[in-house]
Amino acid sequence: MKNNLAIDPQLGYFLIRADHWSDLKQRVFTKLYQPLLDTNAFTLYLTLWSEVNDQQLISQRAAHFRLFDLVGLDAPTFLRARQELEACGLLKSFQQHDTLGDYLIYQLFAPLVPDKFFQEEILATFLLEKVSRAKFMSLQREFELPEVDLTDAKEITAGFLDVFHLSTTALLSPPEEVRSGAARSKKRQADVSINQISPAELASFDWETLIALVGHQQIAESEILNHKNDIYGLQRFYGFTVTDIARLICRSLNLETNQINFNQLEERALALYQQLNPAASQVDSVKPKPVQPSVIKGFSETQLDLLKQAKTLAPADFLRETKLRQHSYAAGNEYRNVKKLQQRGVLDDATINVMLHAILDSYTTLTQALIDTFAQDWLKQGINSPETALKYLAKKQTAPLKQQHRSQKSQQAAGVTPDWFKKGTQVAEKQSVSESTNDPKRRQQIAEKLANLKKTSQQRGD
Repeated sequence: MKNNLAIDPQLGYFLIRADHWSDLKQRVFTKLYQPLLDTNAFTLYLTLWSEVNDQQLISQRAAHFRLFDLVGLDAPTFLRARQELEACGLLKSFQQHDTLGDYLIYQLFAPLVPDKFFQEEILATFLLEKVSRAKFMSLQREFELPEVDLTDAKEITAGFLDVFHLSTTALLSPPEEVRSGAARSKKRQADVSINQISPAELASFDWETLIALVGHQQIAESEILNHKNDIYGLQRFYGFTVTDIARLICRSLNLETNQINFNQLEERALALYQQLNPAASQVDSVKPKPVQPSVIKGFSETQLDLLKQAKTLAPADFLRETKLRQHSYAAGNEYRNVKKLQQRGVLDDATINVMLHAILDSYTTLTQALIDTFAQDWLKQGINSPETALKYLAKKQTAPLKQQHRSQKSQQAAGVTPDWFKKGTQVAEKQSVSESTNDPKRRQQIAEKLANLKKTSQQRGD
C-alpha cells in the first residue's frame, strides 16, 4: 500500500538496526547509493544511523517532530525521503501499538556489498541512468578486487596450530559461552536466509495489477502486501503470469476469514503448472543429446549446452525437462523440495539447475535430504555460479556424495591423515601429550574446525 499521507509529528518512532556499519559500507553508500537518492534521503539515512541506540527502551521513544528538526524537513518531505530509502532496501518501516499508543519502528539495513549491488539489475540500471556510462564503468572497476594468478605459486601460510596453542579438549569441546554464541549466530543466519528475496526483486513484480485483480473478490490489499515474499516466490518458481497468480489466490481463500490459505495455494499452483505442462505427451519429444568431446573456453559442448539450459530455464521447468529426458516425471514433493531451496536465496536459479542435473544423474528422486546434502556441500566449497559448479563436478568426476562419504570414512578407519592436518596439530600434540589424538574421529573433528577457520580467514567482503 502506498502511503502518501504526511506523518503526524507527535507520532513516536523507534530505531533498530539489522546490520553493522563500517567504513566500507559508508564508502559504498556514498559512491553507489548517493546518485540514486535525493539530498533529503541521503541526509536522513546518515542521521538515522547516527541516532540508533541498541540500549534504548521502546518506552523512551521520541516523537517524529524531533527527527524532523534534526534533518530539517517537514512531514511530507520526510515521508518522501523515507520511501526512497525503503525502495532501495536501506530501510523497513513497521507500525506498532502498545500502552503508550501508536508508533513506527524503523529498521536500518546497511548498503549491499559492491558485488551484490551490481548483481541487482534494478539498482545497477537505475545507477546507470543517473550517471554516465563512463562513470558507471569506473565505479565497477573501483570496487573490483585485483585478480592475481597464483596457480604456480606455493602457499606457505602458517596454520592456526602452527602459531597458537589450544588444547585438544578445548578444540573438541568449546566453552559454553562459545557454543551458545555460535548457536545464536547460526540461528540468526538461518532466519535471514529463509525467504531472502531482495527489495529489487519484489519491486520487479506488478503488485498494483495483482491487487486490482483480486480486489473484485473483496481481498484486502494488506493480505497481498503482507505476504509479498510467499507470492513472489511462487510466481518466480513456476513462471506464472500476474493473472495466473490472481486466479490462484482467489481460489485459495478461506471463506470464513477472507484470508489466503497458503497450503491450498501451493497445491493449486503445482496442479496448474502440471496442467499447463503435461508430461506424458512430451516424453518422446525430448531426446538426450550426444556427448561431444570438443572443448570451448574450458567446457565441452555438452557442458555448454547444460549451461545454456541452466541459465534460461526456471528450476521448475529444468526439473520437468530433466525428468522427461529420463523418461520419468517430477512428483509434487520434488517440486516443493526444489522450491524450498530456491526460496532460501543461498544459490541462484542457474546454479540450482546444475545441482538438479548432478543429483538426478545419480539418484532417481529429489528428496529433501539429498538437496540439503548437496547444497551444504556446495556452499562450503564456495560455489556461487553454474560455471564454478560444473568445474567442481568435473573435479569430483560427478561421483555421488554418498560414495565419497563412504570412501572418506574408510580412509579414516585406516588411519589416513592429510599432511596439512599433521602439520597443523604438531604443536598441540607436543604441548598436551596426555590427550588422546590417535582417535581418527577426534582428528577428523579437529581437521574440520581448522578447515572452517581457514575458509573464514580467506573470505573477502563485509
